[in-house]
Amino acid sequence: MLALLFAFLVDILIGDPVYPYHPVRLMGKAIEWTESFLRRTIQNEKLAGTLLALSFPLTVWVLVGGIIFVLMKIHFVLGWLANCLGIYSSISIHDLRQEGMRIYRDLKEGDLLKARSNVARIVGRDTTNLSEDEVIRATIESIAENSVDGIIAPMFFAALGGAPLALAYKAVNTLDSMIGYKNEQYLRFGAFAAEQDNIVNWIPARLGYFLIGLASFFVTPRGKEAFEVGLSYAMNQSYSNSPIPEATFAGALGVRLGGQNLYQGKIVQTPYLGLPIKPFHRETILECLRLMIATAWMTLFLCLMIHYGIAFVRR
Repeated sequence: MLALLFAFLVDILIGDPVYPYHPVRLMGKAIEWTESFLRRTIQNEKLAGTLLALSFPLTVWVLVGGIIFVLMKIHFVLGWLANCLGIYSSISIHDLRQEGMRIYRDLKEGDLLKARSNVARIVGRDTTNLSEDEVIRATIESIAENSVDGIIAPMFFAALGGAPLALAYKAVNTLDSMIGYKNEQYLRFGAFAAEQDNIVNWIPARLGYFLIGLASFFVTPRGKEAFEVGLSYAMNQSYSNSPIPEATFAGALGVRLGGQNLYQGKIVQTPYLGLPIKPFHRETILECLRLMIATAWMTLFLCLMIHYGIAFVRR
């Protein structure tokens, strides 16, 4: 699947530029408009949110597939480039590395205030009063979780169904990030979107356990620990996905993740993941980023095998 390989290489080298008509930005605008429309027209919040969560990814899949089909009819190269662009827009290896490096440089320069501000770009918790250790922990947890949401899952779905399926996945993920909150405004409206995201990420999160674990042997001396710490979460049959990559990263890096976080003034206790073999240090962010990059390459290899395996079976 040359489109996936090409999209991967372009993303890892130059990243995905910010521009007004980026597919994920357009999704966000469309979700905002549709939410407003459904809230006005359907009184039952749960029904309205369920309709949005079900119809939006399907619409994205049909629309993107239709555009690529039409462009293929015009010229094969146009359709192929559109497929590449869709896959490229769904993954975020370079951007995730940039975010991590930005926080690392802030801490290296001793600017904790700026580091708190930049970590707020990638986490949902309150960051105003975070210590340096808490900033590092938040950064690692975000990179670990986004290794599934921004790398493994979209590439996995791209291997199965090209840009249409990869962007349909991003639609599910974007819905969860926008309306999947357990607060007064979205508790009922976003309930299905949150559950849908959990279901769709079930396989990618568990693939992530193996991919992150394998990658850890190349970049850390704790590959065995990565598999051991992540095992109980990877085998968990519930829909709880985010602890899987976080626990595997924790084992690979020799740190303990999880603990108390502050969300909108409320303290939330999350499970501890891993053992505090070593203290947090800003250099741990660099090790975490190396692990994320290695995981991305492992994912590419697996996805190419999946794609060509499917192509072989179809013959």
